[in-house]
Amino acid sequence: MALFSITYDLVAEKDYDRLTDRLKELDTVKVQLSHWLLSADNSTIEVKDHLAGYIDEDDKLMVIEFSKKPAFTKAFQGTNNWLSRFF
Repeated sequence: MALFSITYDLVAEKDYDRLTDRLKELDTVKVQLSHWLLSADNSTIEVKDHLAGYIDEDDKLMVIEFSKKPAFTKAFQGTNNWLSRFF
């Protein structure tokens, strides 16, 4: 099991429900407007390649694997509970 930080910039006003709907289907928590945490049995490249199918060519996507508990202030509700499953 690996933990990932996923961030994105969606460049133009388009329909991105496909991306957010897919993220909600996975073992994730939304921590900020364009920042999610994910738990998955995949590599960083596999996660990036999978999610890239839900965005357009002009959008930006970053996937970072992490192993230590992140420090944060004022994340969205549910972040602490999600992280407590792993740390």
